[in-house]
Amino acid sequence: MQSPFLTRPLSVVLDFVRFLAAFLVVVGHSVQLQLYTGPFPFSGRLQHYCVIVFFVLSGLVIATSVTARPSSLARFTIARVSRILPVAVPALLFAALSAYLLAGDAHVRIDNSPDDPRLFAERILPPLVFLSAWPGMPAPVWNPPYWSLCYEVWYYAIFALAFFLRGWARVMAIAIACILAGSTLLLLFPVWLMGVALTAMPSAKRLPLRVAPLVLAGCGLAAWGLFQVDMTVLNPLAARIWPEPLKWSYWVLSDLLMGAIMASAVIALRPLAARLEAPILRMRGAAHALAGFSFTLYLFHWPLIQLLRSHGIEAGGSPLLWAGLLMLVTALCVLFSQATEGMSPHLRRWMERRFHPRVARPKVQPAIV
Repeated sequence: MQSPFLTRPLSVVLDFVRFLAAFLVVVGHSVQLQLYTGPFPFSGRLQHYCVIVFFVLSGLVIATSVTARPSSLARFTIARVSRILPVAVPALLFAALSAYLLAGDAHVRIDNSPDDPRLFAERILPPLVFLSAWPGMPAPVWNPPYWSLCYEVWYYAIFALAFFLRGWARVMAIAIACILAGSTLLLLFPVWLMGVALTAMPSAKRLPLRVAPLVLAGCGLAAWGLFQVDMTVLNPLAARIWPEPLKWSYWVLSDLLMGAIMASAVIALRPLAARLEAPILRMRGAAHALAGFSFTLYLFHWPLIQLLRSHGIEAGGSPLLWAGLLMLVTALCVLFSQATEGMSPHLRRWMERRFHPRVARPKVQPAIV
């Protein structure tokens, strides 16, 4: 049996990458929302490209999870539902609660929502069923980052149908899922599939150690160069080509490039992680702890920042105060994660018991999950 692409040391490294990407999203949004108004070297593309990092890692982890051990469509569904709902539903409710009840007197724009709370239902129901990324659909109150989850859920569904079904049932199911997902959302599907492709490419596991640092450095330079590209040229080009509003797929051309850069970086990290396996595995606990609340950090930080601003708590141009507020938001997300991501294993076990014996967890677990 061939060794999987996602090795134990690489998994630890990518846990750190996942947390770093989530934290950089918080940093970028804190500047975008003017929690901090001092010097900042990046544009709004920083947080957007971090989402592209999430997509590549998500495709890699999901593909690994169904190929590294016995699985089924039912088991896959339980794993995804128990992972997503304990964070997504509280995030939507907390954002709405913050906007309409907990907000202070300072004026803060109600993102993606009218000020009238009586229209609350129309702003929460589409996100609850992951349809708010559709053109014309309302996005959730005080939580624009939720868009990427609406994309990913459809990618999970299409991938699972393709992997577990066979024959005409697979063709029909995939076609229906793609129609329901919408063409605009599917524009970024190739980015997610780049992560999947890493698990199926033998050549991705053969990069020599001596070449890996050069590839990684090249990826860094390419990412830096992508930030220098004039997006006023690329974005209108994509908008002219595509017949529908692009919404969050507006940067699709550069997103595809960033996806390729990230996938190449992961390929380069694999031999480096193998070379440093012993010290990396000693940091496994820290990596797991940081990655363990990154999903909550991603979905809760925007309403927390808006809540701070509504009470007049801002950093202005002070980097020290900004760092303190970022630490506060992060610490609050750590606390929230106990009731969100911390509930995922309990929900999964309950669902497995409820659907037993059709969805029994395998007795033997692989080293990497």
